[in-house]
Amino acid sequence: MLTCRKCKKELPPEKFGMVYKTLATGERKGYRQTACMVCWRNSYLSREGKRDIHREGSKNWYYNNPEKAKEQRLRKYKISLEEYNLMRLQQEYKCAICERSEQEVEQGRAKSTETALQVDHCHTTGAVRGLLCTNCNTMLGKSKDNVGVLQKAIEYLRDKETAL
Repeated sequence: MLTCRKCKKELPPEKFGMVYKTLATGERKGYRQTACMVCWRNSYLSREGKRDIHREGSKNWYYNNPEKAKEQRLRKYKISLEEYNLMRLQQEYKCAICERSEQEVEQGRAKSTETALQVDHCHTTGAVRGLLCTNCNTMLGKSKDNVGVLQKAIEYLRDKETAL
């Protein structure tokens, strides 16, 4: 365990970045940073203009590498772009709940080159359940994946429907 010089937390060595220096002999030597990666990044981005440069660079990278950006986002669900596209094909390019096609779905901040179907996963196990549109994914998220809440919502709608 190492202690960060900024936040004073004891953290495993993996949480500290490496700095590499080339010695006069030509040998490359690596040193652990004294600040953890979180503190180092916060310190770096707090310098004049660095945050804007970083933000602009990230924005350009995402714009210029849409396929790699998709792969990067899918990594947190432990699926590849090929597996994602296979799921889209199996669902006939439709939301698994409302069955609207990708073209009919509101894409929010997504660019037109991106697909509107989002990966739905269990927050407890991390298992991928399917692909949903933004509205259906938000509905499940707002209900905290609680079946009882969703059933009460259905009952509520049915009661109000008959009242009209």
